[in-house]
Amino acid sequence: MDEVGTLEAFEAMDRIASAWRRRAGERLRPFGITLAQYELIRHLRRRGGLWLSVAAAELDWDRPTTSVVAGACLRAGWLKRRRLVQDRRTARIELTGQGEELLDRVESIRPFAEANFGDPFDVIGAEERSMMLRLLDRVARRAGDIWAR
Repeated sequence: MDEVGTLEAFEAMDRIASAWRRRAGERLRPFGITLAQYELIRHLRRRGGLWLSVAAAELDWDRPTTSVVAGACLRAGWLKRRRLVQDRRTARIELTGQGEELLDRVESIRPFAEANFGDPFDVIGAEERSMMLRLLDRVARRAGDIWAR
């Protein structure tokens, strides 16, 4: 693909992702949580307690962004910090009961289900969707190979 075609492909993907993030933020607003905060606490539910640097790497966020998002979640009571006894400067972040309850409330309404959220991929068939997902996965892995942090 030439330079212009590559740029156009990334611009299209960015428009789709931006529209999705806007809509997701709207769906989460009644719960008093941002999309980034939701992503972080959801990730911690799956993975358990993590150091900020590990959470940042796994979410593919930079460390300052992760610190800001985690700080807001800590102040809201959705996360807690667990300091290591041997090194009080180092801390893991963990989901609290309040964070678990928030996730349960959000997930109970299925805010991202097609019926509630919409599906821009409904204009393509199942075979095309499957092929597109395989291709995007391949491109994402290649991007990681050549542009990894």
